Amino acid sequence: MSKKLKRTSLFSKDVSSLLYAYGDVAQPLPETVQCLDELVSGYLVDVCSNAFRVAQGSRRSKLKLEDFKFAIRHDPVKLGRAEELIATNKLITEAKRQFNGTDNQALKRFRAGEEEDDEQDADAEADEDAETAEATAAPSGRRTKSKAHKGKQSKRSKQQ
Repeated sequence: MSKKLKRTSLFSKDVSSLLYAYGDVAQPLPETVQCLDELVSGYLVDVCSNAFRVAQGSRRSKLKLEDFKFAIRHDPVKLGRAEELIATNKLITEAKRQFNGTDNQALKRFRAGEEEDDEQDADAEADEDAETAEATAAPSGRRTKSKAHKGKQSKRSKQQ
């Protein structure tokens, strides 16, 4: 374990949740959580420092994913799990990229269709408003179109 690691509780919530998931009580002892937190933190620091040494051996200042794979190469279970997580991450990012691309196109098409619908709705509302304005604008002594039409019908029926 690394001697440079200070006593910090970086993973205390995660460790207590994992303990509960594996059958411990809901609120494990703080000493247990602190002990496991130190172990996890120490392990991560060691893996990262090993990966950094691998990168320096390759004359690079930046770490690559391959450096971490090389650092855990002696543990086939961890290496397999890391490769599985890397592959899953690639699938997720590719799916997000495809979804966002098609989602943006669909959104543009939807918005274009929505604007056309709004224009059609506005035209229909303008026609309705014009008809209502004509009907209400007629003075009370005059007949509107519908009343005049009814009046003609009633005269014809009287003549027959």
